[in-house]
Amino acid sequence: MDIAFPKNLSLGLAIMLAGSDIKTDDTFFTAICLSLFNGDCFYNVYTKNKTDNSFVEALFAPINVKNLSNVQTKAENLLKWLIDTGAVKAIDVFAYGDKNGKINVDITVTEPDSNASKYAVVWENERIYLKGLQNG
Repeated sequence: MDIAFPKNLSLGLAIMLAGSDIKTDDTFFTAICLSLFNGDCFYNVYTKNKTDNSFVEALFAPINVKNLSNVQTKAENLLKWLIDTGAVKAIDVFAYGDKNGKINVDITVTEPDSNASKYAVVWENERIYLKGLQNG
């Protein structure tokens, strides 16, 4: 499943996971999507793990070492709750520039049983996509 995000992102997505598994459709796609692209929402008043627009804003920065590091750190911070809750064992984030001068991000999620899944935030036709990548 791929989700396209418009350039002027203002999704304001909010979900409640009442008694459900955070790993929907046997992937962490939804959890990653909402963590990175949820924006600043009113639930921030009640939660320890705050969301904001900083990750998306950072994707529009020019490619240089400082900006790549910034994107990587923002993604790691927004996804850290998955580790804190024990849903995953590790999250590896790698930000890099593509030939079109855009910042892309590779994300590897390692579960407690050491199974790993890969995701990517990539630019296509001036839109940001979160993609689930084939494993193996």
